[in-house]
Order: sequence, then C-alpha cells, then structure tokens
Amino acid sequence: MAKEAARRLIFCPRCQARQEISRTTKSTSCPGCHRNISTQDVEIDEYCAKIEMYTAGIVTVGRKGTLIAEVRAEGVEVKGGEIKGPIDSRGPVVLAKGGRVFGNVTCPRLVVAEGAQLVGMIVTGPRASELLAEIGAPVAAVP
Repeated sequence: MAKEAARRLIFCPRCQARQEISRTTKSTSCPGCHRNISTQDVEIDEYCAKIEMYTAGIVTVGRKGTLIAEVRAEGVEVKGGEIKGPIDSRGPVVLAKGGRVFGNVTCPRLVVAEGAQLVGMIVTGPRASELLAEIGAPVAAVP
C-alpha cells in the first residue's frame, strides 16, 4: 500500500487563487498574481507594525502583542492583545477575554468572548467577502 501524500489546499490572500501544496511548505509563489505566499502560522507577542500581514496560515496575537497592519489570513486569534487595522479572514476570527480589535472585520464566523472589544464594521457569514464587495461598490460610486 502506497503512503498517501500529505497535501493541503491554500488560497492566495491577495487574489484568492487556489493551490495545492505539501503540508511542510513554508512559502510558495501564487499561480494567479505571482507574489510570494507565506503558509506558516504567525504569532505576535510584542509590538509589530507592518503595512500588511498576509498569510495562508493563522495569525495569533498573544496577551502582550500589538499588531498594526492590514491582516489577511486563514484564521485570526486575539488572545488578550490587540490588532489595529482591517481583518479579512477565510476562517474564524476569535477574540478572547481582553482581546481588542480596532478595524473592520470580514470573516465567515466571529467569536467574541465577554470582556473583548471590537470597534469597527463587521461582515460575517459564509459569503462575507462577496457581500462586502457588493455593498462596497455602490458606496464607492457616490461622489
């Protein structure tokens, strides 16, 4: 019996192109937009300011972590720290007790624990990204 290849399906955080990769792959090139895709999970336990935090993994902000960036990921967990910037997630966004998010959140599922703070617009549900694009187009057309 042959050993089954350990592979997983990822989506580019920028253009949503799908790609099948090995489970051990740390980064790859997108077949759609030809940009680098980080496939690793990211943990933030201190101050981190970036323009963008794009990954095909999970972004976790620890109790003492502060992330100032536009976040696009497979999932986001805020365990007592804070994120300042918009979040676009293909998976769940979890805000634990003491977690703070200052920015708009787009995700299929949102979990907010008692004592967590969220300041911004929330678009959630299975078609959250599509709905945001639909409501975003008419708003941008208004002078």
